[in-house]
Amino acid sequence: MTRSEHATRSPHDASDPVRVDVLTVDVPPSWFAEAGAASWADGAAEHLSGGGSVTIRLAGEDLSLPTAELISRARAALLAVTTVMRREHLLPGDAYVEVDEESYGTPTVPRGRSRFLLPHQDGAHSSFLTPRRENDRHGITDDRMFSNTVFFKRPSHKMYQGFLITHRGAFPGETYYYNLIALLVEAYRVRSGAPPERGEDVERFLGDNIARSLRLSDVHRSRYLTLGSLLGSANPAHHVLPSGPRAESELWPEQYASIPGIWELVEGCPCGACEGPGAVLVCHSTFETLGVSWPGVRERYESTVVGGRGDLLIGNNLSQMHAAFSARNRQICPVCIVVDKPAGPGYESWLAREWDQGLARLGVTA
Repeated sequence: MTRSEHATRSPHDASDPVRVDVLTVDVPPSWFAEAGAASWADGAAEHLSGGGSVTIRLAGEDLSLPTAELISRARAALLAVTTVMRREHLLPGDAYVEVDEESYGTPTVPRGRSRFLLPHQDGAHSSFLTPRRENDRHGITDDRMFSNTVFFKRPSHKMYQGFLITHRGAFPGETYYYNLIALLVEAYRVRSGAPPERGEDVERFLGDNIARSLRLSDVHRSRYLTLGSLLGSANPAHHVLPSGPRAESELWPEQYASIPGIWELVEGCPCGACEGPGAVLVCHSTFETLGVSWPGVRERYESTVVGGRGDLLIGNNLSQMHAAFSARNRQICPVCIVVDKPAGPGYESWLAREWDQGLARLGVTA
C-alpha cells in the first residue's frame, strides 16, 4: 500500500502557510487483524508531526460496524501512529493513547438542533501552547496549569486531540482547525506595528498574554484560555468563554457582575453577523487583536473537515485551536495522545520542534 493510494489532501494544502493542512488516510480492514507496520501509519505520523491534522477512516465500506469495534479500531490505529511518532518524530516516550467515555449527544441550548463550538483547546485546565522555558518570563512553564479545580473529563495534558465519530447525527458535522502560531504572528504584527524579527518575540508575546489571563482569572472566571486572551487582549470581557464552549450559551451571572460593560458588548456584535454571547465576544476580541471580525478570521484561517461515522479526527492540540458545528444528536468518543505532565527533556524537545517548524513555515527565524 502506498500513501498516494490511501491518502487525500484537503483543498487548503501546505501552499497556504496560515492554514492547517488536512490529510485523510484510509486504514484497510485487513490491517486490524495484523496490526503491524503500515505506510498509512507512517504517513499519518509524519503529517501530524509536521503540523497538520489527520482524518483516519476506520470503517471502510462497512458503516454498520458496532460502536465497540470502531472504538477498538480507533485505539489500535492511533497507537500505531503514536509508535511511529515516538520513534521518528520526537514524541516523548511517556506519551500514550487515552480513550475517554463516548458522549451520548452534544449539549445544546433548550430546543436547539445544533451547536457551534468556538475555538478552543481540549483539556482546558492545562493543555495550551506555551513558550519554551528559556523564553518564559513569568514562570508559566513551571506547571503549565490554567485551572487546577475544574476540567473535562480527565486531568491529562492533551498534546494531540482527537475524537471518533460513532454517530453522525441528523446532518454531517464540520470540524474546523486554526493555526494558532500564524494567528499569534499576525496579532504580534498588529500590536507592534511590524512583523516579529525573531521567533522568541512571538513566544514571549504569548507568555505575556497567558500571564495576563492568569492574573485576571478572578475577574473573567473562565476555565479556558480564549482566543482573545491568547492573542493579547487586555479586556477581561475577551477572556470570557461560555460553558462548553458553546457560541450560543449564556454567560455566568458572576461574569456579568464582575466585568463592567460586558452587557453592552454581548448585545452588539461589531460585524452584525455573529449570534450568541460567546460568538459576539469572540468577534469583539478578534477586532481588538487582529483588526478583523470573527467571520473574517474564519474566511482567512479556517480549514474544514466533514466527518462521518467511523472517522477519527485528530490534530495538534497546542499549536492549533479547533471548533465545530454539529447536530444535537451527534455522538463522539474522545481518542487523544496525552502525557500526564507536560515537563521533562522529551516534552521540551518536542515543544521546541513545534515552535521551530511552525515559525519557519511563516518565514520567522526561530
